[in-house]
Amino acid sequence: MTASHNRTDTSHSWPSIVLVTTQFLLIALIMVVGPMFPTYWGPKGMMALGGVIALWAFLAMGLRNIRAFPEIPQHGRLVVHGPYRWIRHPMYTSVLVMTLAWVIEQPLPFRMGLWVGLVVTLWMKLRYEEQLLLERFPSYKEYRHRTKRLIPFIF
Repeated sequence: MTASHNRTDTSHSWPSIVLVTTQFLLIALIMVVGPMFPTYWGPKGMMALGGVIALWAFLAMGLRNIRAFPEIPQHGRLVVHGPYRWIRHPMYTSVLVMTLAWVIEQPLPFRMGLWVGLVVTLWMKLRYEEQLLLERFPSYKEYRHRTKRLIPFIF
């Protein structure tokens, strides 16, 4: 049995703590270094799309499974319906779409750099989470082969 199987719902690894802290710090900085509410229709539509994806993922996942940290709760289950039918990480997709809307609204170089940092952070978190899912759920390997990570039918 690996260490990740022994983790309780409140036990998180250092990589997990660093990744989640960095993720939320970058999101907050992206929000505050420019306008929080888009005025243009493109970014408004992106915010709405990101919100719909997030809500759909929350509903499919169920409140008991929702976590900011990649460790899987003891009662966790593999969700493969709703948006998870097409992509493995719809919550990450929603975060990237919504934060990109802020960047597009006011594309300041600092904001763009923060967004790139967020992409890298979520990529690292996604890879760590997938390792844990592979260890916990034998069926995740097959699920991973038939779904994309972040963008349906593409990536």
